[in-house]
Amino acid sequence: MKLLQQILSEAGAELDRSFTVVPGFGGYFKSVKSVDDYSPERVVLTVAKMRLTVTGKKLIIDKYFQQDLLLRGEITGVGLE
Repeated sequence: MKLLQQILSEAGAELDRSFTVVPGFGGYFKSVKSVDDYSPERVVLTVAKMRLTVTGKKLIIDKYFQQDLLLRGEITGVGLE
């Protein structure tokens, strides 16, 4: 987890935790500047100075308010671009 925090910090993300994934439920993402691409299998987010690609099945943006985003569905991966 320290490695992830170091990577996010160097990329300019606001820590303590920029995102949390809950298996079988979805994920919560902080400091989301924009949603760059969206489909039920892939969501691309700009978070601070980096882009996150979230992959999965039946992905739905449930709430997006004041740079907080709640994504529901089965998340299978999160990658940095």
